[in-house]
Amino acid sequence: MISSSLRSQRYSAKPLVDIWTARYSCAPLSGGATPTQFEDAISAKGRRRTVERLHGRFIKQSCRRAAIRTSDLYTCYKDSNLGEIAELAKFAIQVYDVLLQFYQVHTPALVNIAEQQNGIVRGSTQRVFQIPEIVSLITDIEPLLLEFHAQQTIEEHWQTRSFLSTQLSFSSWFLLKVLPKEEQVLLGAYFYFLEEYVSMPWHRLYKAATTHDPSSPILYLAERMLPQIAPVSMQVYTQWSKLFGGYYNRRGQLDNSGVRHSSLRDFSMFQVYLWLCILQGDLGAIEQELVVLCSRVYRGIGIPWEMTVKGTKLLVDEILSGLDTEEKALISPYTAGMLRAFERQP
Repeated sequence: MISSSLRSQRYSAKPLVDIWTARYSCAPLSGGATPTQFEDAISAKGRRRTVERLHGRFIKQSCRRAAIRTSDLYTCYKDSNLGEIAELAKFAIQVYDVLLQFYQVHTPALVNIAEQQNGIVRGSTQRVFQIPEIVSLITDIEPLLLEFHAQQTIEEHWQTRSFLSTQLSFSSWFLLKVLPKEEQVLLGAYFYFLEEYVSMPWHRLYKAATTHDPSSPILYLAERMLPQIAPVSMQVYTQWSKLFGGYYNRRGQLDNSGVRHSSLRDFSMFQVYLWLCILQGDLGAIEQELVVLCSRVYRGIGIPWEMTVKGTKLLVDEILSGLDTEEKALISPYTAGMLRAFERQP
């Protein structure tokens, strides 16, 4: 979560805040909607109409269905029970209510961003919509997540983090499918943010960045590479899914849309943890958090540890392939340490 102190830091970390915000962008013509449909959907009247479609009763039903489906996916955890399902649903209902209130009040920001191809900035720009005042949205949501996690033990925390991201993924799917395509695209960006917010330590990454001098080569490299998280994840997932094409779990094979979505999210999560460690100057977050989370959750749902180790290796190779010799020297102690942390896990 982002503490209120980030408000006083957001200017020094503004480039990284902008990078985070850019992850939740949508183009006005994406999803097959027309410009007129987008203009109508993004208006105050249109946003109010979207929120009215997702009325309280429907949100409750969707979140409860999602909690049950999440519990079914994690049936390996014998200690999960109806009470836990109810708590997952309760949190989701509350957080969607806060998010939708924010969506109705704050007009999505229309910005121009430089188009990129293979990580290279092109001369043209693209107009996209983004979540406005993302720090304000986090400030609204943070108390709910703090309260939710305060009810758990440390052991339960790692398990619940994975449960929450899956719960929100299912809930968002149920909610979005009843909306017109232009509203799905707009609100889907907010739902994507919410899913990542509960699973990735972006806020700690920014806090770590504020400890660096603006001329720091590490900080410069992070600012250059963080926008590449999505394409790197896609490239790694493509290779990984071919290597383990025969794998199958309760949601299906690796080419199942739900499995693909969660896999891409996890590869992105690994990168956020890596850059957090690089900016902090130690491997603690990977060794004490990421490996623990993966060991508990992935093993629990039957993902062979070999797949996790190989995915980590592919990820490291892909990141390093985009760096020059000096840049590799800066981060290789951390990429090597990340690999060792996963390889030595029994």
